[in-house]
Amino acid sequence: MVEPLFCNIDDKSIVYRFVSNLFHVCTYFIVDELKVIIVDPGKLNDNVCKWLLQFNEIDKIIYVTHEHFDHHFDVNLLLGYQRTSLYLHTDGFADAIFNPRTNLSHFYDMSVETKSNHRSILNFFEVIETPGHSGHSCCFRYKNLLFGGDTVIENKYLVFKLPGGDKSKFKESVIKLREITESDTIVLPGHGGIFDFDKWIT
Repeated sequence: MVEPLFCNIDDKSIVYRFVSNLFHVCTYFIVDELKVIIVDPGKLNDNVCKWLLQFNEIDKIIYVTHEHFDHHFDVNLLLGYQRTSLYLHTDGFADAIFNPRTNLSHFYDMSVETKSNHRSILNFFEVIETPGHSGHSCCFRYKNLLFGGDTVIENKYLVFKLPGGDKSKFKESVIKLREITESDTIVLPGHGGIFDFDKWIT
């Protein structure tokens, strides 16, 4: 089920969330009259796919916070929709989400090869590189929202033991985020519930 979280009064957008049954990944949708921004489309279900059909006539831009396959499981499916594209901040990131070993799907007896043939030239986010949970982790800032992926997340969900994880780099990323992020920023994490940035304790 796609659930509405809140409205942004300034730009008349609505933020929605869907929680996947694959590792409980949170997929977010920011919807306004001109576009739909999709963050971390994990394994979606038929209800989500049908819900998205109402936006066929406007642009849909997909963002992925890091290379692990559970956060981009259904990107290829969504790229089959009209006016849908994928924003990739580096070619290295594009390679990482395509490679089943790098994105870890190989180790779960799956083969997720996320394609980058419909790349968006539009970018509505500030991209903040935050290695630590993985080598290619990043966060996205949009107005007063921070899409934290598996970086800005509740402690119980923090993981460093996967390939590419590095606790020392994570600590550096935390310092950077604290220096540039307002305390009243709303965090939309890759797993779990939303929270204010000033409540984030690492």
